[in-house]
Amino acid sequence: MIWHILGILAFVVIYNIWRYNQEADSNDYGSNIEPEPKNNEENVTRMEEMISTRQLALKTIENIGSKPKYDEAGRIQFEYQGVIFLMEAANDCMFVNLIWPWCHSFSKFDIDEFARVRQVVNEVNLRDTLSVVYTISDSDDVALHIKKHFIFIQQIPELEEYLKMILNSFFRTARTLELEIEKCRMQECEQQV
Repeated sequence: MIWHILGILAFVVIYNIWRYNQEADSNDYGSNIEPEPKNNEENVTRMEEMISTRQLALKTIENIGSKPKYDEAGRIQFEYQGVIFLMEAANDCMFVNLIWPWCHSFSKFDIDEFARVRQVVNEVNLRDTLSVVYTISDSDDVALHIKKHFIFIQQIPELEEYLKMILNSFFRTARTLELEIEKCRMQECEQQV
């Protein structure tokens, strides 16, 4: 009986020591936070150093060797490796939308192609970090667009390389689309034989 009581007391003591250590560790989080500036001059200097997302996007696009310009909708348009991209960047948001419009198109009257594309688009959207969408234009074409929403801030190291990596992922997704659509065509041909 005494051993049971001693066991319970030992458990309570060990539990309280453990809980005390956990609380002490959780209270140390403040040491990693930078102290706030002490006066308004430092705040103003910090604000001046920060540039807007749109300006950062324009500067980064120029740094990768492209010439940005604005389209009629106010989006940033630029060419990278022969492809026209659109970027939506707002000054008050840390995220941007990057779009490759018309990466693939076909007639909306081609029912077989539409079925293939719809299947491939759904599969790619499930597996990929980019989104593929299709729209029907006034010219009776179905157009595929690739889109990505991602963070774009000054604190990202090697921002130009980051943007290039994302742009290159668009090319991989476009290649995957083309290959998967072609696979669907080949499977249909094999089934007909």
